[in-house]
Amino acid sequence: MEYVPGTSLRQHVRLNGPCKEKQVLSWAQELASTLTYLHELSPPVVHRDLTPDNVVLREDGALVLIDFGAANEYVGQATGTLIGKQSYISPEQFRGKAEPSSDIYALGGTLNFLLTGDDPEPLSPSHPRRVRGELSQDIDQLVASCTALSTSERIQSARALNDAIDQLTGKAAFP
Repeated sequence: MEYVPGTSLRQHVRLNGPCKEKQVLSWAQELASTLTYLHELSPPVVHRDLTPDNVVLREDGALVLIDFGAANEYVGQATGTLIGKQSYISPEQFRGKAEPSSDIYALGGTLNFLLTGDDPEPLSPSHPRRVRGELSQDIDQLVASCTALSTSERIQSARALNDAIDQLTGKAAFP
C-alpha cells in the first residue's frame, strides 16, 4: 500500500461544489482509460468499489484510483461477496455477480456525484440534469447510459465509454 497525496473527489466536491461539465468529462476519460487497462488484462480485473471516495485528485491534477481491496479477477459467472457503497453498486453486483460493466455503472454514479454534489439513487439510472437543469442533454445521456440497470443497455466497455466521451468533447464546447 502506498500513500497517495491529494484529496478524494468527494472531498473536492464538498469543498468546491459540483464540477463543470468539461472537467467531469476530462476526469471521466482518465478513469475510463484506467478501467480499460484493468478490464483488458487477462483475466480482467474488476475494481468493484469505484466511488468518489476511492479516486484521489493529486496536486498535479492527475487522478489515482485507490482501494483495490475489493478488486478481483473476473472469471465468467463467478459469484462473490457484496462489496461497495450502496449508491454506486450495479444491480448485478448487488446480486453478487460483479463484472466489468459493474465498474462502468459505478463510474456513471461517480460522474453523477461530480456533476450534482449528490450521491446517486441506489439501483436507479442517474440523470444529473434533473438536479442541475443547466447541464447538457449529452452529458445527462452519457451518465444515464453508464448507469442503465440492464447490462445490455449500459455502455458495453470502458473503451466504448472513452469513445463516447471523445465524440462528446469533439462535438460541443462545454462550460
